Amino acid sequence: MSGEQLLWDAVRNSDVKGLEALYKKYNEALYSYGKKFTGDTHLVEDAVQETFISIWKYRERLSVTSMFNLYIFKSFRNHLFRLIKEQQNTSYQEDDLSFSFELGFDARFIEGEEAAILSAQIRQALSKLTSRQREIIWFRFFEGRSFEEIAEIMDMQVRATYKLSARALASLKEIMEGPALLLLLSLLRN
Repeated sequence: MSGEQLLWDAVRNSDVKGLEALYKKYNEALYSYGKKFTGDTHLVEDAVQETFISIWKYRERLSVTSMFNLYIFKSFRNHLFRLIKEQQNTSYQEDDLSFSFELGFDARFIEGEEAAILSAQIRQALSKLTSRQREIIWFRFFEGRSFEEIAEIMDMQVRATYKLSARALASLKEIMEGPALLLLLSLLRN
């Protein structure tokens, strides 16, 4: 039995220490993920808190088997989107939410002024993608998630994640050219 399974079992058996350990394990990752949707740190922190409150509240009904981290990310994502909707006091479509992330460049690839220019070109190209396309690029290539995992977190069909990923990559290839495209493709392969 994995350590994570033990944590989930502890939570389901009303062990507060298990919940604390689960919180410590996921807090930073959830916070980082939430900051990609909003700069409102309090809102992200609230969503993290609500995620774990919800886990505790419904602990006896949790039927999570082996995809613990997917369950937590999906739950967090739902809480965050609900809080954003409430804060804006409006209805929203998921595509209306912004998703952004920064790319870090390894010194092996480029240095100095050239790095700044290429970085700006890549940032601009990514900004032309839809929020969901940026999110799937981030999950797939920077977090190394499988299409099945992405489908679970983003509440999509697996087939739709393949299409969304392919469209995002095709759009990037259309938008970019030359060294910036080569650099981005090398980053996506690593």
